[in-house]
Amino acid sequence: MNTEPSIALGPLKIWVHGRQFPEACDYWDGNWLSATARCDGAGSCVEVTGHFLHLGEIHKWKESLGEFSRSLTGSVELPTIEPTLKVKIEATGSGTGHLKCLVEITGDQMNEHHRFSLDSDQSYLPGLVGQLGAVLREYPIKNEKMG
Repeated sequence: MNTEPSIALGPLKIWVHGRQFPEACDYWDGNWLSATARCDGAGSCVEVTGHFLHLGEIHKWKESLGEFSRSLTGSVELPTIEPTLKVKIEATGSGTGHLKCLVEITGDQMNEHHRFSLDSDQSYLPGLVGQLGAVLREYPIKNEKMG
């Protein structure tokens, strides 16, 4: 993939290709995204492509990350319905800004399980929130009142 990812968090990169159903106007069908997610580890790489992200999930994650970045306590997750991609960011010290990021990614949840763990810090959060905001500006949530 030659283009820059839409969303990047350490070794996790997500490219948004567009809406799954561009003509759909309802909240559920109109807000599913076609995307590719890739996570690289030491000697491994897992990549999935499909319709596993919903704009409502991205919006909730962005809002939760904003709150999390102010307190730096507890954890925040990308609230996905589909099992293809799960992301959890945990504060590892009481207000110190140290973070542990857990990424679970699979193309076949019945037969595969891939988990990546990385250490990070609070300095990555504003960029991530900005990237999520850019995705939401490019693909505004359709019929938000229905969600």
